[in-house]
Amino acid sequence: MLTGLRAQVQAALYTVPAKRKPALRRSDAPDALFATDLTLIAAADAVQTFIADMETQGWTVRERNGWLTLDAPVPAPEYDIPEPAEGACGCCISLLLRHRGDAPAHDCIRAVVKAEDAGRLPFERLCTRLHGDFAACLREHRLLPGALLPYLCHAYNTFYK
Repeated sequence: MLTGLRAQVQAALYTVPAKRKPALRRSDAPDALFATDLTLIAAADAVQTFIADMETQGWTVRERNGWLTLDAPVPAPEYDIPEPAEGACGCCISLLLRHRGDAPAHDCIRAVVKAEDAGRLPFERLCTRLHGDFAACLREHRLLPGALLPYLCHAYNTFYK
């Protein structure tokens, strides 16, 4: 799900005059999708132009410890609801289907797409955590992030079908 967004950022990065190609990786920050070391290898005015261009395209760009973090909404993927869905992810999907709410989902979406990009094991770990979070929400009569369903289904089908 991050492939298109990564390509968009790379295309913009590679137009910036720099000492070398900028690094681009998944961000470790929970509030960003990507991180780049552009500030360490390009002139300040070129970095500011890059930031302005990315913000015009809908990205949020922050500077942290010499790196730029980038975040943007991740478009909902096409998906099929897996039947039956198993494991922690299957339980999350089942809970969302039965108790779909309209709680804010951007943080969860970001976490799911980053975990999917990292591989099956990080995705499974995240789903285990989400399952516990969803159960707590239901016990406390809080809404679930229903908008997360397409992302979970897409990732489930990527790893388990």
